[in-house]
Amino acid sequence: MVASEDLTPLARLERVLGAQAAMADLVTVSARLADVAALRRFLQAREIDLTVRLAELADQPGGPDPDQVHAKATNGSSAAAGKARRRAQASKQAPAIKDQIDQGCLSGEHLDAFAAAVAGLPAALRPTLLALQDDLAAEAVARSLTVEAFRDRLRAVVRDIEADDGRDRLVRQKRDTSLRVWTDPHTGMGRLSGRFDPETFMILQQRIADQLEARFRQDRPADCPDDVFLAQDWLRAHALADLVAGRAPSAGKPEIIIVIDEHTYTHGRHARSRVDCGPGIDLPIDTIRTIGGRARFVPVVIDGNGVVIRQGTPVATFDELCDSLTRPVPLHRGRSCRHADRNQRRALRAMYRTCAIPGCERHIGITEPHHIHHWEHGGATDLRNLLPLCKHHHDLVHSEHWDVHMGPDRSLEISRGGTLLMTTGPPRDQWA
Repeated sequence: MVASEDLTPLARLERVLGAQAAMADLVTVSARLADVAALRRFLQAREIDLTVRLAELADQPGGPDPDQVHAKATNGSSAAAGKARRRAQASKQAPAIKDQIDQGCLSGEHLDAFAAAVAGLPAALRPTLLALQDDLAAEAVARSLTVEAFRDRLRAVVRDIEADDGRDRLVRQKRDTSLRVWTDPHTGMGRLSGRFDPETFMILQQRIADQLEARFRQDRPADCPDDVFLAQDWLRAHALADLVAGRAPSAGKPEIIIVIDEHTYTHGRHARSRVDCGPGIDLPIDTIRTIGGRARFVPVVIDGNGVVIRQGTPVATFDELCDSLTRPVPLHRGRSCRHADRNQRRALRAMYRTCAIPGCERHIGITEPHHIHHWEHGGATDLRNLLPLCKHHHDLVHSEHWDVHMGPDRSLEISRGGTLLMTTGPPRDQWA
């Protein structure tokens, strides 16, 4: 994220325009992509400056509609114009973040994340977060935080500011839950737009995910798009329609997995807390305990690398966890079945937060277990041979013929044709 060279935007633009992409080697491609990213951040900074000025002109007597001017000038939508206006407003509230965008170190998306975190706080607490912007911007640059990692950091800071582990925030979120249903006058398509508190959303999301997986295992209808990502959206929409229309088989309560370490569950958050309720979902520990009171507990023991070494059977109460570990479940199935079973999926969920490929931020909940030694070539359905991969990277492993080697601590070396492509450490690194 931080520019490795002190070059002017013009110099970077000249390098990009002068690059012969078809003849470039890997090092050159990577360098030119870094130039493109730096230019994009530079342009975002200029767009913010121009949009700030547009707002000033709009405030003058007889001034124009800023969104209309922006949409016309950029040949974009009014929604995009509104987003640019809100980003410009946020830049005045968070000059430290804006300064790092000017320097090409952070992006407009980092600014959006900070603005959303501020807006999510009660008005009386917002100045506290705003006062921390210099330190947060410096940390984001020093640690090269991606936008998603920056959001995670902001969630932790907001939790500290609220000083109630997010209980008041959850009350506000429950109050702000809403759903709009309408027909788009331009396309004639039905539209839904909803906002749900995280506790409710976990259940809704899992119901849809379960039916989506059922749809995935069926033959694709003729009108399903060929594109992988469009197909997933299409199937998800029809999965929701199945649920509403009662076409989905009744399977009882959905399995909602919350990963939490024992100390956090019993005593509250600490410096090394491991809490994951799902992608972007943050719940107070009290709420998690309440959910736990009507759920089942699955004890999992991990080593210092974050690797599962034992997993117990599900039990009804927290007090039964230790006893459950005396009856560990099998995590190695050999060639007896092709697909990972529920116990193995739970173990992967306990180890990983995201897709196992370095740099991929797709949540573990939307990955599928991949056989490192392929099933077709005699690979076993054992936990030590399974890796959680998102659809995109699962396809790449097969289509690009990646060779994945996993060490005893589940660190990875990924190569192709004998050339090392990437490496990553053990699962604990995802929880750092």
